[in-house]
Amino acid sequence: MAKLQFTVGGVNYPATHTKKALEFIGKRWRKNARTSLKMQDKVNTGALYNSMKVFVGANKSAMYMNMTPKVDYWEYVDKGVQGASKNIFRKQSESPFKFGSGRGKPGLRSAIDRWTVQKNISGTRDEKGRFVPRQSIVFAISRAIWHRGLKPTLFISGTWKRLRVKALKILNDAVTKDIAEVIKQSLQTNPNLEVE
Repeated sequence: MAKLQFTVGGVNYPATHTKKALEFIGKRWRKNARTSLKMQDKVNTGALYNSMKVFVGANKSAMYMNMTPKVDYWEYVDKGVQGASKNIFRKQSESPFKFGSGRGKPGLRSAIDRWTVQKNISGTRDEKGRFVPRQSIVFAISRAIWHRGLKPTLFISGTWKRLRVKALKILNDAVTKDIAEVIKQSLQTNPNLEVE
């Protein structure tokens, strides 16, 4: 991985302000995304919540910031999943994911079973007072989710949408400071440098 730097006339200059700005933006994004998950009661085991790490880096062509969660289901939580039946969540029509399409990973029922264990849902009573075993609850929840879908949280995409304008201003100011310093250092090391 390359260092965060600007190269002018074959000389490398550190992009100190830009790096700090990207780190600041990433931390703010992560904090707000985590808050969004908590407010929507989407923190269960903490795997998704804790997997959000900010990474700032560079390659030969660009500097970048990455905050992609390290769990494979984060996009389903963010964008939601359309149900196999008629979509009941209005905003979900934009979701690229749909139950019954055959493109997703199998295992909805086993995931719901693990969730009921984590939430300590061992069994309950029906309207007639009869005991309902956990497996029946798992089946009912899985079937409802399969038909209705999962409501999007927009914890990543919505958070970025809200932060975008302010983040781009912070980044623009940082890049401007770095470029000003690059020009100043270039002129100090090569006073005969012509700037067009």
